[in-house]
Amino acid sequence: MKKQKILNSVSTILLFILVLTGCNRKGKIKEEESKITYAGSNYVKVAPVERKTIYTYLEYSGTLFSEKSADIAPDLSERIIKYKVQKGDFVKKGNVLAIMDSTQFLQAKAQFESAKKSYIRMLALKENGSIDEQTFDQVEAGYKSAKAGYEFMLANKEIKAPFDGFITAKLKNEGEVFSQMSMGPTGPAILRLVNIDTLKAKIQVSDVDVNKIKKGAKAIIFADNFPDKKFYGEVSFLSQEADMMSGTFTCEITINNKNHLLKPFQFVKVKIIIAEKNNTLVVPQNAVVNNNEIFVVENDRAVKRTVILGLQNENEIEVVKGVLDGETIVVSGNVGLKDNSLVEIKN
Repeated sequence: MKKQKILNSVSTILLFILVLTGCNRKGKIKEEESKITYAGSNYVKVAPVERKTIYTYLEYSGTLFSEKSADIAPDLSERIIKYKVQKGDFVKKGNVLAIMDSTQFLQAKAQFESAKKSYIRMLALKENGSIDEQTFDQVEAGYKSAKAGYEFMLANKEIKAPFDGFITAKLKNEGEVFSQMSMGPTGPAILRLVNIDTLKAKIQVSDVDVNKIKKGAKAIIFADNFPDKKFYGEVSFLSQEADMMSGTFTCEITINNKNHLLKPFQFVKVKIIIAEKNNTLVVPQNAVVNNNEIFVVENDRAVKRTVILGLQNENEIEVVKGVLDGETIVVSGNVGLKDNSLVEIKN
């Protein structure tokens, strides 16, 4: 009986030792694993802190149009004898666009030349005192009336361009009679002339944003046919009255288009700048974690910095305090990264 008790005690002691040994072994394994994890490098991507301009903006879609456009037409109902231009041609101010029927012009010219001769004769007689003032005034009035009629008919015989631009449409054919009563999508006209040196983008602004936009504000314009190019303009008009149907406010942005890359009625995206700061420190948006923390790489380690942020947009954010110009910061692999962790750059 006593021997059995001794054996039980020995067994208990041995079991305790085995359990204790196992626990110590597990503890050592965890400790080794911890050392391995700490010693390993975290793969990250980095970027430099840059000193540049940053802006915040409101983004809209809109349509381009030209304010300098005209439907060209004579002032009289006449037959079109000949066009001097083709659709798509660029013309200068004063270029002849079309020749109209000259019948009425010839009549007006004959009347003017006759009245001019009479006026010259009467002017000589007046200087000699051979005619009274009333007679001379009647002749002079007839001359001026004939001259005005001739000049009017001359302007309607040769239709000239009122400004530089492109011929975008021919609305009548040679030989057809133009009538002031003609109906069409552009009204009575024979040609359409458009100047695209300056275009405007028309957008609709919500009542939430209307007070954020000021006349003269800078704007950046993007077009699908030039995905890598930026065009620049400024707010030239902002309606103070909302549209009755949509409740939005019409806004127009004037764009310099001397290179003629943009076209009327083209769809564009517009970013209106509402705040801007120059010569400030800027980092990519994905460099910031936990709202106000940035990891700076120093001696192959990621050192956590608490920063003060400023202006931001969808891609970038200003750092008012916490980093220096040119420092290397982590922009990928920073989620869950611990302070002072070893890192390996894998840009």
